[in-house]
Amino acid sequence: MLDRDIIQNRGVRNVDADGETIGFQFRLRMPNYRGLWGSLIEGVSVKVGDLRWDRETPWWTLQGREFTCAELRTSTDVRWQLDEAATITVPHPGGLPAGVHLLEVDIALQAPYIPAEFQPSVFHAERKVTLL
Repeated sequence: MLDRDIIQNRGVRNVDADGETIGFQFRLRMPNYRGLWGSLIEGVSVKVGDLRWDRETPWWTLQGREFTCAELRTSTDVRWQLDEAATITVPHPGGLPAGVHLLEVDIALQAPYIPAEFQPSVFHAERKVTLL
C-alpha cells in the first residue's frame, strides 16, 4: 500500500555496491491521476539540504527494472502504474548521513493530450525523511 504523500515514508536508504556506498534511494508515488508510459517521464530533480541533482541524474526503477532518464524516454514497454512506487536512486558517493533530512523533488511528466508549449507538467513535493 502506498502513502498518500508523493514521497513515500518507507524505502529511504543508502545504496551499496561492491562494498562502498554509491548513493541513496527513496520511493515516489505517481503524482498524476493515472499511470504513464515511461517514455513520457522527463525526470526528477532532487534536493537534500544544500545538495542538488538535476532531473537527468537519478536512475529510475519501475516494474523491477532500472533505467536512466535517457533509457526511459526511448522505452516502449514500461509504465509507471498508479498503484506502483517508483524507486529513485541518486548517485552520491558516501550516501547521506544518518538522521532527518528535508527531501525535495520536482517530477517532470509529459501529458500526450496537452500542447507541447505547456509541457512538461512539474509536480513538486517535499517531506522530512529519516535515514537510519
